Amino acid sequence: MHLKAQMSAEFFVFVGLAVLIAIAFEIISLGQLNDFRLQKENEAVRDLALKLQQELLVASTVEDGYVRTFQIPDSIEIINYSLSTQNSTITVKSKNSLYIASLPKVVGNVSKGANTINKTGGVIYIN
Repeated sequence: MHLKAQMSAEFFVFVGLAVLIAIAFEIISLGQLNDFRLQKENEAVRDLALKLQQELLVASTVEDGYVRTFQIPDSIEIINYSLSTQNSTITVKSKNSLYIASLPKVVGNVSKGANTINKTGGVIYIN
């Protein structure tokens, strides 16, 4: 009878250890998943800022009469963000990320949705 009780106790000890190890792996995995999500958000914000910078750099190098309309999404995947243009820079900011890119001199502001760039008289106008 004593042997069965010992086996039972050992079984529960091993099951308890297995559960603790599983919880430890879960905690480590959640931390790595959160790091991955933050990295993905940083890359998405940076990519949007660099794409907008590229649009305006192209406009600065072409001849007068250039007109282009492009869309800026309301959110990047599921990431909400804000845009601001100030002092020849564009700032893209999300909850956990911020990216600032330099721009050529422009008149107007970039906004979510449809944006139109045109170049007239050597000056780049947005919207």
